[in-house]
Amino acid sequence: MNNVRSTCTFALVTLLAPLTAATAFAQDPAAPSASPATTFDVVSVKPSNPNPDPTNPLSQIALMLPQPGGRFTATNTPLRMLIMAAYELRQDAQLAGGPPAVLAAKYDITARVAGATLEMKELPQLLRSLLADRFKLKTHTESRELPLYDLVLARGDGRLGPELKPSKSECSKGDELVAQQGAALAKGDVASFVGKPQPCMVTTDTSGGPLNLWMRGDGQEMKQIVEILTQLTGRAVRDKTGLTGRYDFAMKMDLQMVLTLAQRMGANIPAAAANIPQSDGSSLTTALNEQLGLKLDSVRAPVDVVVIDSVEAATPD
Repeated sequence: MNNVRSTCTFALVTLLAPLTAATAFAQDPAAPSASPATTFDVVSVKPSNPNPDPTNPLSQIALMLPQPGGRFTATNTPLRMLIMAAYELRQDAQLAGGPPAVLAAKYDITARVAGATLEMKELPQLLRSLLADRFKLKTHTESRELPLYDLVLARGDGRLGPELKPSKSECSKGDELVAQQGAALAKGDVASFVGKPQPCMVTTDTSGGPLNLWMRGDGQEMKQIVEILTQLTGRAVRDKTGLTGRYDFAMKMDLQMVLTLAQRMGANIPAAAANIPQSDGSSLTTALNEQLGLKLDSVRAPVDVVVIDSVEAATPD
């Protein structure tokens, strides 16, 4: 694979990795615990390797994943991203204050809760407790008006685009497949993110070369598309389509926007990307409209903003 195509694959895996991680947490197949955990029992916090392997995308990007046995791991993860996960913030503007250098510092974290499961609903409180204990984080919340996007149908007659179709896939066990994809990702295997979509999953297609990249989804709900758009645009996206059920979709990707996302996650983009034209976002707008029959309406609305009162760098174990 040439350098430019490697760059494309790298960037798209960067986009899909956090989606898989989030879904894996949300869909733990084990039964809910009777008494949700509020603190981790065991926590290790260490600075990330400042010189990651340049040939391994997963050694460079921030990644938070569940592990068997009630464990949680974060690698190459900036403190800012940990705080955003703890308070369930969807765009950078929802976090204010704090020393930039402290917030940009990256950490590797391994933590464990008692018992054998870690449920998504428990994670924010667990992270808040960890941040208060190890980083001395103190915050308060304010309501501020911020720019958002509403995802709506693009056509007055309600017709969908040619690349967005009701799915025929039976996805009752789709969550287990996604959890398996997340487990493979934790081991450094990115193969399941590339190629033709497997049932009930989202994959990327780089076979057409660096200027013809596609994201393909099978049996996905609108919330998956909303999460992808939130990450690509850097703004919170609200689903106002009224569409329910699961869909198959294919969307040509704006590579420069994906590369920008990868940089926001702390990745070092290969030099080959320098020759890729800068994006003004128009290709994403076109893809949504022409291929999916959707569009993003820019709006402003009151949003909760977390303001950092004080925070410190963690003392390594």
